[in-house]
Amino acid sequence: MNGRKAQIGVVGAGSFADLWYLPILEKHPEVQIQAICSQSGTTAEKLANKYNILANYQSYQEMFEKEELDGICIVTPNESHHDIALEASKRGIHVMCEKPLAMDRDEARLMVEAAEENGIVHGVNFTYREHPAVKKLKELLEEDFIGRIYDGKFQYTGAYGLSGPPGWRGTKSKGGTGGVLADLGSHLIDLVQFVVNENVSKVQASLSFLHEGKVKTIHEMDNHDQSADSVYFNASFPSGAHGSFYTSWISSQGNRRQTIELSFFGSKGAVKFLSSELGVVLTYAHGKEQWQELHLENVMKWDDLAQPSEERFRPWRLTERNEIWKWADLLVESKNSGRASSTGIPTFRDGYSVQKVIDAVIQSADLRKEVSVER
Repeated sequence: MNGRKAQIGVVGAGSFADLWYLPILEKHPEVQIQAICSQSGTTAEKLANKYNILANYQSYQEMFEKEELDGICIVTPNESHHDIALEASKRGIHVMCEKPLAMDRDEARLMVEAAEENGIVHGVNFTYREHPAVKKLKELLEEDFIGRIYDGKFQYTGAYGLSGPPGWRGTKSKGGTGGVLADLGSHLIDLVQFVVNENVSKVQASLSFLHEGKVKTIHEMDNHDQSADSVYFNASFPSGAHGSFYTSWISSQGNRRQTIELSFFGSKGAVKFLSSELGVVLTYAHGKEQWQELHLENVMKWDDLAQPSEERFRPWRLTERNEIWKWADLLVESKNSGRASSTGIPTFRDGYSVQKVIDAVIQSADLRKEVSVER
């Protein structure tokens, strides 16, 4: 890179920056974590010390002014993604943004336009595309392994909202009305659209809010700054296939901690993916044959007696398959060639596609009817 490593700034210094972003940026041989910022400054200083980051700030504006950054990672509450990404794009700074991309489709569209107009490498951290079992599942469906897809059943659940709204994610003002739909549901929507290579066209939805010990509807929560805790929606695809989506952070997990399930049913058979902090399993059945398990590389097999762990759930976290690493590779390539490409990672356009589904789901629940997803 002409003798200089890529200078990266991190906006946000919470637990996920520590878990997912900073370890991989520190490990990348052509990256220098130049600066980090947080609103209080305290968490930024703490992580700066932990990762030997050269500078820490209390605002991204000051960081942008004082540092010559090649790229930034946005790991902040949802309501701030839009402003930070637009300012970075205008300055020609490449951006990796935490999901969901924005608070609504209008913000997301502006982020796409700014990124593309300014020629930056842009990505959204939809981590599960890199799950070895997800990649195998996508390959099987593309190879017509179960024939034409008719139905699907998709879930991503956790239990960390049972004790109350989980921080800013549980508020409308910072996380958006969708709540868990933005948090876990954004991953689920992206995963399904990615695997089937088709975007949701229509939805009919129901949002639930756990408030004062009771489950309430969206119409009972107008005066409360609390987001949805549990979301169901039926979805239609242009091909005629349809499926049910369920995401919740008030779904008891036992010792699984969090669980993703993807089931596809086709003209020749069915295939099912199951992953949690106990491991992963991918099974299939053709016709009336017995269910069989597919062998998978680079994963820990499901074990009910295992100690739940991040490594069992997301074993690629500290590898070159991490979306943050791949974004950094593209950033370095852009610096060397002068041409920006976001090929091979989820882009702002993918984030925009997911955001349109999220907005349609919320609208459907509010109107109590099926709605079309904006094209």
